[in-house]
Amino acid sequence: MNKKTVFAGSFYPEDPEELNNLLDSYKQKINIDYRTKAIIVPHAGYIYSGHAAMAAYQYLEASENIFIIAPSHHENFNNIALPEYSFFETPLGNLEVNNRLIKEIAEKFPCIIADEVFENEHSIEVQLPFLQNLFFPQRQSAVDFVKNLKKIGKKIKIVPVLVGNCDYRLISDLISEYWETSSFVISSDLSHYYPQAQCRQIDTYTATIIETGKIEFLEAAQACGLVGIKGLVDFANNNECAMIRAEMYNSGDISNDKDRVVGYGSWFLYTDSKNEFIEHYYSDYIIEIARQSIVASINEEEFVPKGIPSVLTQFGASFVTLKLDGQLRGCIGSVFPTKPLILDIIDNAKNAGFQDPRFKPLTIEELERLEVSVSILSSIERIEFKDEKDLLNKIYPHGIILVERDKRAVYLPVVWEQLPDREIFLNSLKEKAGLPPNYFSRTLEAYKFSAIYISENKE
Repeated sequence: MNKKTVFAGSFYPEDPEELNNLLDSYKQKINIDYRTKAIIVPHAGYIYSGHAAMAAYQYLEASENIFIIAPSHHENFNNIALPEYSFFETPLGNLEVNNRLIKEIAEKFPCIIADEVFENEHSIEVQLPFLQNLFFPQRQSAVDFVKNLKKIGKKIKIVPVLVGNCDYRLISDLISEYWETSSFVISSDLSHYYPQAQCRQIDTYTATIIETGKIEFLEAAQACGLVGIKGLVDFANNNECAMIRAEMYNSGDISNDKDRVVGYGSWFLYTDSKNEFIEHYYSDYIIEIARQSIVASINEEEFVPKGIPSVLTQFGASFVTLKLDGQLRGCIGSVFPTKPLILDIIDNAKNAGFQDPRFKPLTIEELERLEVSVSILSSIERIEFKDEKDLLNKIYPHGIILVERDKRAVYLPVVWEQLPDREIFLNSLKEKAGLPPNYFSRTLEAYKFSAIYISENKE
């Protein structure tokens, strides 16, 4: 038995050519070779959320099974629901359901098998044309045809999952169980029907939680697919992965209705830290942005960067270090993330060049000899220690923040290259904070962090 399309002609075009043209129009040119096995995408009408959805779909890996985990908007049930349908139909053709795998899931996880709960649910149906457009293209160039020859014989099946009254750990466990052979699409919009300014505030908060993994702060009003989101983020936390933002906006950015808007965001899972992703793919961009910020300040111009990658709109903390002929010329940074990383880098670059109290402001004559480097900090973690000996054992190879009442000093991890001895490192940091090198007290606090270090390639 096939699941008939219900929302073609309303949420998305029912004409196949028009549908493919619309989906193709959402695609962006990406120069990143990474492919992910899990994404979070919205499920509204394509005119509203299609761009955000495709921004993450373009990173999705074509695994043997593609789970689509979505909230139930109309039916009330416990745990998850799975269908008996053999195929889900769309204007682009049929997608086969992996019924064998569904029977296996039903034996391992608490669920119901019920086609009727899927009948009028858009949160799964609107995802299917994206999969068909990307993995079963009806139109392709000769070059793409040759590239896709290796996919011949590789059959992709879907596993539709509707989420009811459910503990997010069930979703996390489901993802863990089938991770090796599957990819996962988490279907969810963000906040619903707030004024646009409030929507942006709520969605920014939600995005920060997703990106920092603090799922205990997620609440139902923040996203309709909350359980699926929490399940994926919990999986990412347990496997030291990061959620990378692909796109975020709201319906008010598309329509003229600013009073009752819906938020849309998309993310993809990266099997390392966010900062490692940034270092691997955006090092050159970051150095160029820092340098342009300095040049604009010298010329007394406002600097507004173009083509900002979405991952750099996530909140982050950075230090910008300037050297002239190998000698320090300025260093200013942020310990805690208080703004989007791209703005933090721009501000710190400008401040390193013109606000570091140890140096005179940069001049235009120095630009050609100037070396720019950027450190992007991880989250801060407090170090618990019994005495100074215990502290010395725990400081390497981290960046360290030392706090004693109103005194504070920071050393980046890169400082270990100049001060490799732990005792010398710590004593120097104490002096930087305005404390004697032999100082120690029970009120002394220490925090650690890691950082990626991006330096300018000077010939």
